[in-house]
Amino acid sequence: MPLPLIPIISALAAGGSLVPHAAGGMIVTSAAGYVAGTYLSTAAIGGLLTAAASALGAGALYVSGAAGSIIGGAGLFGTTVGASGITGALMSVGIISATPIWVPLVIGGAAAAGAGGLGYGSYRLLKLKKKIRTTEAGHEAHFTESEAKMIEGIVKRLSKKQDQGNEA
Repeated sequence: MPLPLIPIISALAAGGSLVPHAAGGMIVTSAAGYVAGTYLSTAAIGGLLTAAASALGAGALYVSGAAGSIIGGAGLFGTTVGASGITGALMSVGIISATPIWVPLVIGGAAAAGAGGLGYGSYRLLKLKKKIRTTEAGHEAHFTESEAKMIEGIVKRLSKKQDQGNEA
């Protein structure tokens, strides 16, 4: 099933926002009201989530692995022994010094908070997928504002990924 994203992306780029529709599903609204041709059924939203998981998931894994190896590490316990990447190069030239103990603790706390946020986001996404999966054929699921914002973010990320793919 093709996804009707072109009118939705255009309406979102023009300042519209994705909102739950009274009859179920979602639609883009603007200052003038609902935008014609931008209704997303429950089935289309399910297809969108599947497409996003395959398109955005692989890219996120690739970028996170590449970023870690480029930035590198400071070495054993923040010393220059075993330092790699940009960090190691800067430490060996003396531009940055060995890391004070509070820096890894702060970074570890921020990483734990980020992992918690990602975990909650994954939980919300799984809940949304379950809602779509359990909706009977021929019926529309009723979505919340937060679910609409989540889908809107996915549509925007997919459109950016599509734009980057067209430039290459």
